[in-house]
Amino acid sequence: KSVIALMKGEYEQAETLLRDVMISAQERGNRMSYHWAKVRLGHVLLRSGNLTEAHQLLMETAQNFGKDSYSIGAVFALEGMAELFVSVDRPDYAAQLIGWADLMRERIQDPRPNIEQANVDKMIAACMAKMGEAAFSDAYDQGQAMMLEEAIVLASNAVNEPKQT
Repeated sequence: KSVIALMKGEYEQAETLLRDVMISAQERGNRMSYHWAKVRLGHVLLRSGNLTEAHQLLMETAQNFGKDSYSIGAVFALEGMAELFVSVDRPDYAAQLIGWADLMRERIQDPRPNIEQANVDKMIAACMAKMGEAAFSDAYDQGQAMMLEEAIVLASNAVNEPKQT
């Protein structure tokens, strides 16, 4: 239901549904359900403009999924961080995370759903418009050379790093 609400732009409803799922999962001790609701909430908050809490939730879930070696969860969280970087005018970091996520999805044979791919295509277009095709390609390739831990560190550190001019 929260995915449908998100697609309709009904962010408050999606947020409420996901927070309810998180509470329920926590009460039942369902750690994985809790983390999936949390990462999805991060994506909802990102779209609604709450970048601070979105960043916090996406990073926490990326780190937790990484610790659990649950690749697709980390990929989804870091794809959210890529979108956040587009929002805060950091296309260099977004391009690296997109490159990393594309390679990881290929390795684990978990292709991106069409609706998510459309969003990534918009991010790529925004990155290319800001940094040019060659710079995007270089950053994308750098991302493909990263390991999971490096992608998490990049996403974590990049928010606090001053923008290069």
